[in-house]
Amino acid sequence: MVLNGVIDVPSLAGARAHIALERLAAEALTAHDFATALKYADRRIRVAPPPAAHCFVLRAEAAWRLGFSEAALFDLARALLVDPSDVGANRRMLAWAADDQRLAAATQLICREGNPAILRAAIAELRRAGGRHWAACSVFDNHVTGWVAWTNALPVEVSLAIEDGTLTSILEPNPFHPLASADVQATTFLVRRPPSKTAQIVTLRCGEDVIQVRRVAPNLASTMNLRATRDPATRIGSNVDLPTVIVPVYGDARATIECFKSLDKARRPRGSGKDAFQVLAIDDASPEVELQRHLSELATTGKIRLLVNTVNLGFVGAINRALKEVRTGDIVLLNSDTLVPPGFVDRLADVAHSAPNIGTVTPLSNNGDIFSFPTPNDVNPMPRYDEIVAIDRVASAANAGHAIDVASGIGFCLYVTRACLDSVGELSDNFERGYLEDVDLCLRARANGFRNVCAPSVYVGHHGSKSFQEEKRGLVLRNLGILDQRFPNYREECRAFEIADPLRPARAALERALPWPAEPSVLVLAGERTCPAVTEARIRHLRLDGERTILLSWEQDVLHLRATDGGLPQATRLRLDAEAGRAEAGDLLTRLCPTRIEILDPNPSPRLTEWIGGLDLPVDRWLLSASIGEIASLPPHTTPLLVPSKSAKAFAQERWPNREIVLHDWPTGSLTLPPISASHKSLVIVPATPSPASLRMIRTLADRLWRREPSLPIVIAGTTCGDDRLMSRPNLFVTGAVAADELGEVLTPHNPGWILTDFEQPIFGHPLVEAAKQATRPVAYCDWSGGALKPRKGDLAIPAIVNAAGLADLVVDWIAGS
Repeated sequence: MVLNGVIDVPSLAGARAHIALERLAAEALTAHDFATALKYADRRIRVAPPPAAHCFVLRAEAAWRLGFSEAALFDLARALLVDPSDVGANRRMLAWAADDQRLAAATQLICREGNPAILRAAIAELRRAGGRHWAACSVFDNHVTGWVAWTNALPVEVSLAIEDGTLTSILEPNPFHPLASADVQATTFLVRRPPSKTAQIVTLRCGEDVIQVRRVAPNLASTMNLRATRDPATRIGSNVDLPTVIVPVYGDARATIECFKSLDKARRPRGSGKDAFQVLAIDDASPEVELQRHLSELATTGKIRLLVNTVNLGFVGAINRALKEVRTGDIVLLNSDTLVPPGFVDRLADVAHSAPNIGTVTPLSNNGDIFSFPTPNDVNPMPRYDEIVAIDRVASAANAGHAIDVASGIGFCLYVTRACLDSVGELSDNFERGYLEDVDLCLRARANGFRNVCAPSVYVGHHGSKSFQEEKRGLVLRNLGILDQRFPNYREECRAFEIADPLRPARAALERALPWPAEPSVLVLAGERTCPAVTEARIRHLRLDGERTILLSWEQDVLHLRATDGGLPQATRLRLDAEAGRAEAGDLLTRLCPTRIEILDPNPSPRLTEWIGGLDLPVDRWLLSASIGEIASLPPHTTPLLVPSKSAKAFAQERWPNREIVLHDWPTGSLTLPPISASHKSLVIVPATPSPASLRMIRTLADRLWRREPSLPIVIAGTTCGDDRLMSRPNLFVTGAVAADELGEVLTPHNPGWILTDFEQPIFGHPLVEAAKQATRPVAYCDWSGGALKPRKGDLAIPAIVNAAGLADLVVDWIAGS
């Protein structure tokens, strides 16, 4: 296939296929072929690697031009989730969206947009919201330059704080500046930077208002070693060798006050009359009076030492100022939105000093990326303080003495030994505020021979993202780019870590020792041959019925337990190859208060079947595929066979006429499509699974249809085992992975005239297949009922006994005769 003679479809095969898709979508937009642009952009989003923000912008632009405004705005929102600072997404959001979204887009564009017309529109939007001044600046080694616009007659000054003082300039408005108007003054500025090994601070003020504060990285190389900046005579007080907990503070008074309360309770372990650590708080120019007052009271009573920044230095600036004050002893970097349990510093210290080469230690948390419990890399609910103490108490026993190596720690609670700190020095000034500076420190420590470990015997509660909220994603993305330059293998190492999951045994030990919810639950057994989409559909149905579900996944003689509501258990695994293991498994399942077990696995192993039989639980055996050998061996009336559809019931009654078959209709989503356009109709194929048999069938049909109707497009709604090979064929397009609830949205641009689905082998209850069979289009499918069910008018019920060639011929004749 050729699009405007630029790129042909065979280029869509291979490792760089995603780049070709993006180019095809962009070229189609340029040619005003918006339907084609939508198809290519949509596929790009559904295939690997994960789409960047601009991929969603491409699809949004095509959708907007086709009149799908709601879908376009949804895609812009998704683009901004990926990268909140993406200029293309924010430009369109400013032009297309409603008030709140326009305001957020205008805020982002002020700092990044270079087009004066768009900047004027952004300023107008911010003025309507009450804004009075705006600025943007760019930092270079020798200077800082930018622009500033304001609405009153007060002068604007720009200052650069350096080691020896402050350089200040008064800015004169320029009436010819592109952003100037009758009621908006504007000008550009340039501030020379003297050489410095420390960070500098740029401040723009208009009268008493601070327009912008920007901390800029040093422009001279630095060893980043604290020893070079120490005054050995300086001390923090009498407790010079105690660990110091450093807490930078800016906002969220309620969470911060609770954090300091928990620190006060944790200060003296039971049975000890001495402090286990000292606390150094940094008020980073907090705007909250209540918070300022509380910190001052704590400092006055001697519970903390307090540093106050006159201007906001950001996370790095605040921490580095604190590090210069702490001359001896280990440190703990602690976020102000955490809750800590008693004794947490002592136990982190025990792990840190259990080996001479350990540099940093991170505890478990509800919200700590790879350190999250019970579900890793997820935001688990924040427990109450008493719950945190209870979980930590169990963890201290279940995982006592464990130190598990990790690539890097995380600064929500990061213990750093003095030897490590002396080796790596302060946090890097090259990162945007708040994210990945801690990872950079840990990776530098590792490069210097120190280990980063997790202490699963300690659990700390963490609200997460209290400081930056929706800014987090953009900050992380920008800082990842810096981290990639310094440690190019870090991301791959993180992916390998997540796959290996070395923290799983520690999480499993903790969750086994904790009490599990006493709520009744349904055990759902799925195996390696169970279709994941069918399993997910059944779990969703049970959840809608108000039943708690525990998924039992059987894989290579190991039973994985996972509560689908995110609660306990998540990491527990059971082996059934020994009597002791089977007894332990039975005891653990009893803790789940099971009411019954539903078997979705089409052919469970004899060992598993025997073990289930001894559980003394009601068993619901579902027929969801043709591979169900165990049913055939059971005596009639031993157990009823549950089926999710009339087609499945007819299939079962034909194969096992003497067995009791019980129909429980699963909810099926409807698939409504717009009226068929007279021209350029396509055949849509909806495969159930990406199997070799499915691929052979599609290729056979494509060959036959090409000879009969060479101009008829074929669209595969989903994925196959050979997307690249299929996409190299003329008139054949593969959308990529599709969910049942978005099938209509995906198919609409392709103008489907006919749909083929459910043609590989019986898979009953598949949400995508069942939705396709209900489409407002003629549908062809294999008739697994053996003729017992009458097809709809215009549908093609294909006999189940035909081979691939016969099925292809029937479908081709059906299309030709329509």
